[in-house]
Amino acid sequence: MRPHPQTSGTVIAVSGRAHFFFKAWTVSTICLNMSTPTPKPIVVDDDDDSSHQGAVDNANCGKMSSKPTGRLKSIVWQHFERKEINGVQKAVCNYCKNRLVARSTDGTRHLRDHMKACLLRRQKVITDRRQKDITQYATPLRTIKHDQGKAKSDAFCFDPNVTRKRIARMIIMHEYPLSVVEHGGFNDVLSSLQPLWKPVSRNEIKKEIMDIYEYERAKKVSALDCNQSRIAITAKMWTVENQSVGYMAVTAHFIDDSWTLQSHLLRFIPVSTPHTAEVVCDTLLHCLMDHNIDRKLSALIVDNCSYNEQMIQYLLLKLGKDDLIMHGQLFHIHCFVDTLNLIVKDGLSVISDAIAKIRDSVSFWSESSKRMEKFEEIAHLLGITSDRKLVLDCAESWNSTYLMISTALQYKSVFSLLEQHEGQYGCLPSEKDWELAHILEEKLKSLYDVIQLFSNVKYPTSNLFFLHVYEIRLSLDDWLSSSFDEIKKLARSMIENFEKYWKDIHGILAVACVLDPRYKMKLIEYYFPMLFGGDFSFHVQRVHSLFKDLANEYQSKCQSSNVNSDLDSSSATLSEFCPYKKHTQFIMLGFQDFIKAKQVRSELDSYLGENVLPLTEDFDILGWWKANMSRYPTLSKIARDILAIPVSTVGSGSAFSTSGGFVSPHHRKLDPNTLEALMCSQSWLRGYLGGVNQLHAK
Repeated sequence: MRPHPQTSGTVIAVSGRAHFFFKAWTVSTICLNMSTPTPKPIVVDDDDDSSHQGAVDNANCGKMSSKPTGRLKSIVWQHFERKEINGVQKAVCNYCKNRLVARSTDGTRHLRDHMKACLLRRQKVITDRRQKDITQYATPLRTIKHDQGKAKSDAFCFDPNVTRKRIARMIIMHEYPLSVVEHGGFNDVLSSLQPLWKPVSRNEIKKEIMDIYEYERAKKVSALDCNQSRIAITAKMWTVENQSVGYMAVTAHFIDDSWTLQSHLLRFIPVSTPHTAEVVCDTLLHCLMDHNIDRKLSALIVDNCSYNEQMIQYLLLKLGKDDLIMHGQLFHIHCFVDTLNLIVKDGLSVISDAIAKIRDSVSFWSESSKRMEKFEEIAHLLGITSDRKLVLDCAESWNSTYLMISTALQYKSVFSLLEQHEGQYGCLPSEKDWELAHILEEKLKSLYDVIQLFSNVKYPTSNLFFLHVYEIRLSLDDWLSSSFDEIKKLARSMIENFEKYWKDIHGILAVACVLDPRYKMKLIEYYFPMLFGGDFSFHVQRVHSLFKDLANEYQSKCQSSNVNSDLDSSSATLSEFCPYKKHTQFIMLGFQDFIKAKQVRSELDSYLGENVLPLTEDFDILGWWKANMSRYPTLSKIARDILAIPVSTVGSGSAFSTSGGFVSPHHRKLDPNTLEALMCSQSWLRGYLGGVNQLHAK
């Protein structure tokens, strides 16, 4: 290359690609300063950087002064920060924070190479590009509100750890199989959303699930440790098809310090077969002691399995009755929903012939799509606009029998007309069968509605159970006046079974009713004459005595817990003037007990003597007791323990079934520890979203 005449013979080394910048640089230099000294040669790297880099370097060249400024002119310094570390100049990557040498003699080639290879920089480039597309073509998915009231889109940064945890939560909450993370379609979707996504194995996602379980379990244990009230326990057995092992779901119910009703699944414990009373007792006791609540129990609600009666006796011996309410008199409660299901199922067997004819008719017309089309066509011609379709019942769930009868009654005229045109249809119910079905449908509806209330996930406080249980009992008495002998026989069978159950539960429900300031003893005095006739006053007095004994027991336990503090305070007071200090202390403590007993009687009489509150549907009983704790300190403790006791062990999914719960097909082959983690975590996570763990009783 020959020297340019305007550069005083100075040679400037340039690459082929940068040659076209030479004239522009020369002319601009002469125009800016004719007297500047001849600059030193500049070397421009010939690499595969972007055209933007060339433009920036060209602009920098055009503005070059005669004296070096020390400014970092390369575009790579937009992605690095120059720092002096231990006396050595380093370039720190803005994305991955790696440190590279940055002496003036090292150049920038290695910085450019790192900038191209840095995964976190590539991720930010992709994110910025997508964010630009979102801002330009769509409404931002998320916004952040600032103090000025303006909103802007929330920046997104992909974190694979967060994504794995979200996938684990998805599997837990929706009962997906763990193998879903290895499905090709699943990973294709994630890759389309985030190119940096790397598939994970089922073992990796299992670890994430166990981490979630351990974290949430620690929170539940801490909540139970901090809780000051008694805890009611429900225990329900679950079965796994084609496996010899069963599972026990143990759930704790209590009212926390903020007077909010809580329900937490504690364990989903494998129980080896056979399920004997000893095995079930030891399994449950270990769970209670593991959570340190074996001395804080109020009641145990179990289903009607044959071994549960003996299991309760074993458990009472091991727990010790002194730590239980009324020495364990109110400890064992049969699941009312399970009992009612058995009562109804036994009762329906009395009128099985009439139900069988309706079942056969429904089966005939729902057997094929062609018959179903013909049935619907006739229903349309007769002007029947019901959206309900014929459905067969299930032997294990009596509500399906109720729904089958209820639906068939709407299409009674359709069955009659089709019998005239379809020769193969020969199971038309008689007019008496239809009348019997109509009466049965009316009777079962009240039971159906009550069980739905009891088995609701957000179950009501126990004060509401008394009213509905008595309504069922009174309705059974009405059945006895039916003109059909079959209905009378059904009622007698159900009343006999109901009375067996009522002996075990009426005490706790009556106390819960008295604790409702809208009812108190007034509802007891109103209902008992209808139930017990002339002997009602004896039963009313029994409830009053039970409530009084319960108040005295709570007060005495409160006194015993304060004996030490009372002794210390008494000794400090009496030591100034009494030479017989020890003897006088016990005299004064006896006097304090006498005063407190009077206060309890006064508290109880004051509560029962006041007028009841007006009946309102949205009454918050827990809020009322929270506001009146200072007026009724002893009764408020009783209310906090008693109102948390449910009368059902089942949820809405198995409310009408006489069999236990069943494990999902996806989870049957999992090991017990993983299955427990999934079941417990699902309950806890769904509780946060659906309010299961924060149940506001109304």
